[in-house]
Amino acid sequence: MTFESIDLFFNIVTTSICLFCAHLLMLRRRDPGVYLPLALLFLFQGISTGVAVMTEAYDPTGTGLLSRFNLITGALEIACPFLFWIYVRALTTEGEPERIANLRNHIGPIIFVTLCFWSLFFFPTEMSETQLEEDVPQLVVVLLVGLAVLVADIAFKIMIGTYVYLTVRRLMAYQTRLKEVFASTENRELTWVWVILASAGFYLCVNFAFTGLIGVGAFTEDAVGPWINTLSSFSLLALFWVIGVWGLRQRPGLVRMAVVEPQVPDMPPVQKYEKSALDKDRAQRIARKIEAAMAKDLLYRDPNLSLWDLAKHIGVTSHYVSQTLNTHLGKSFFELVNGWRIKDAIKQLTTTDATILVITYDVGFNSRSAFYKAFKRETGKTPTDLRK
Repeated sequence: MTFESIDLFFNIVTTSICLFCAHLLMLRRRDPGVYLPLALLFLFQGISTGVAVMTEAYDPTGTGLLSRFNLITGALEIACPFLFWIYVRALTTEGEPERIANLRNHIGPIIFVTLCFWSLFFFPTEMSETQLEEDVPQLVVVLLVGLAVLVADIAFKIMIGTYVYLTVRRLMAYQTRLKEVFASTENRELTWVWVILASAGFYLCVNFAFTGLIGVGAFTEDAVGPWINTLSSFSLLALFWVIGVWGLRQRPGLVRMAVVEPQVPDMPPVQKYEKSALDKDRAQRIARKIEAAMAKDLLYRDPNLSLWDLAKHIGVTSHYVSQTLNTHLGKSFFELVNGWRIKDAIKQLTTTDATILVITYDVGFNSRSAFYKAFKRETGKTPTDLRK
């Protein structure tokens, strides 16, 4: 089996996965603002890879209409980093997805790279090297097209790096917000997206290194071209397989449950605590209510407890509860609840014979690993060490 046949197999599988996932996502009626960008991502990649496979099979010389069509559809991949960023942005938004500010700053580079890439339409593919040497105008066209394609390649890699950075920033803000709203975050942390971002960063490093080694003459592209193409196709298949497996079942992490908050006059603005009507005395009263909800009502034992649930329980808006936690108690919601859970766990570990697993679920944790991680962070020991 040759590298070419393996490469063809990987591309066919990638096309099938992408088009199948795009079809499933297009049928979804819930959260269209979240899943539409992901559907377009799969659709664009599926069309681009599928047409490339057809071109390789039916127009190997690259001179027919199919090759021209391949140039058009190949440009769809340029929008994929942008679409993935939009998807993650919508996935990590609290409430309805926000409109993208300065959209032209995103569309402009995509159009620029696409036009540079489409300069290949002017490449004189039917001329031999001898004719090019004799025909100076044609040689100028070849050089200009080559320069445009090089610029497109570099600009596209810069785009990938930019959207990796923007996505990392978005995920970091999202993780911070999770701990302000939820006591258990392990099922909402989007670890798979971090893996994809790490893979994209690794791809950029390897690609730049490969291009640099060819530039200094360490080896020729023809010598390593077949296996590099196969490795690239396999990486693309693995990437979209991971996105498909996780993206199809991933729900937005900051989905607010249907909780009716009490009506409070003079509600503070959306800005974080700016010009808030919450004074010191009222913050102390709210802090006492929070303490009672944990100490007497054992609210922390609810594994799905959220900031909104706590706010409803004590009869205060979630904004005031969050402000009290951050400015008066100096803790996030995540730290507060898990602190109470660990305190309860320590008591049970030292006064009962219950197993660690039973205690884990009894105090409100969703998993043993989350319990051990929180326990180690709070006490510096493991539950097993405490019982010795």
